[in-house]
Amino acid sequence: MVKIKHLGFKAAVAILFGVVLLTYGVYWQAISLLHGNQVQLSEINNHLQQGETFHSAIHAMLMEAEVYVASAGGQRTKLRFRRYLASAKESLAQLVEHAQMTREGHDGGVRAITAGMAREFAQYRAELEPLFNGQIKDGPQRLLAAEERFNHIFMAYYLRLHDHHKSLQKELRQSTQSTWRAMTTYFTVQLVLAIIAGFLVILYLDRVVLKLFGFTERMAYRDRLTGLYNRAALDKIVTLDEALNQQERRRYALIMLDIDHFKVFNDTYGHQAGDKLLADFAALLMENVRRSDRVVRYGGEEFLVHLADTRLEEALLVAEKLRGAIEQARFTLPDGQLAPQVTASLGVAAYPADASDFNELVKVSDQRLYAAKQAGRNRVGGSEPS
Repeated sequence: MVKIKHLGFKAAVAILFGVVLLTYGVYWQAISLLHGNQVQLSEINNHLQQGETFHSAIHAMLMEAEVYVASAGGQRTKLRFRRYLASAKESLAQLVEHAQMTREGHDGGVRAITAGMAREFAQYRAELEPLFNGQIKDGPQRLLAAEERFNHIFMAYYLRLHDHHKSLQKELRQSTQSTWRAMTTYFTVQLVLAIIAGFLVILYLDRVVLKLFGFTERMAYRDRLTGLYNRAALDKIVTLDEALNQQERRRYALIMLDIDHFKVFNDTYGHQAGDKLLADFAALLMENVRRSDRVVRYGGEEFLVHLADTRLEEALLVAEKLRGAIEQARFTLPDGQLAPQVTASLGVAAYPADASDFNELVKVSDQRLYAAKQAGRNRVGGSEPS
């Protein structure tokens, strides 16, 4: 009887291994196709964005030129025109560069379109720039000519470029959806085979051990009271972030929060009320951040929010949003009665603007949290954005 069981176990493992080998090549091809489609979609979106930036910039140039002529000059208007001109040149250069990198036979006329945009833009500049060099007397004629040139750029080039990329986006999305449907079907078949083969393996696994292992692993990275990440999870997050930052300087920000007068609350209403407040407070934080953000119970009544790909000025806005949500929330005691108003103080810091590594960034955010408390609590501490 034992021999039969061992034979079934070996057969199940062999079948699972064979299924994996059989499907590896198919999955690899599908993943490669999906990745290629994603890269192309990203490039197309970037090109569309550059086209929109270019169109907005040249329109702003025309508006500034009209203001300049109407007011017979103006240094601020001139400076704004130069800024929009620089933006238009930069976006046009990226459009042309993208078109040059497009494979022959797959450009759909993009190179001709961008080349035409570049020629028309040169004429457009030739009509407007003299106005800012003292030739205001023939301003109306130049403005009329520039407006006609602007309309021509929009109708003859920008709309064609936009329609071309929208068509490519549609084709790529259809290809992606078709591949996804095929892989879903393939995966379903594979899953059925794997379940049949794996059933024999499951018979020999100690379910109690597996459940205990899964529970232990979850508890190792979660705070029992609030369900948030704990310090152990934070260490893992830091390790991953530091490894990624060695390859590329990825922006992120930290918000350190501390419930104001929590000890007084805990002493007044009891530890059960304090625990309930911490759990409800954690839930409120999770409701007011993105799914990609990580909320950590840093210790006691102190929490840490990790904001990925976020600048300091953006983090300050998120912190103020959290502060306002906490101030407006009405927490309850264990018996259902309303608790007194709860507020929090927050400290904000961003990488790499405020520190060169994670640990230093934590210190900076903690210092700004302390400064917020010293300044009266229920406020955000952080350097003003430049």
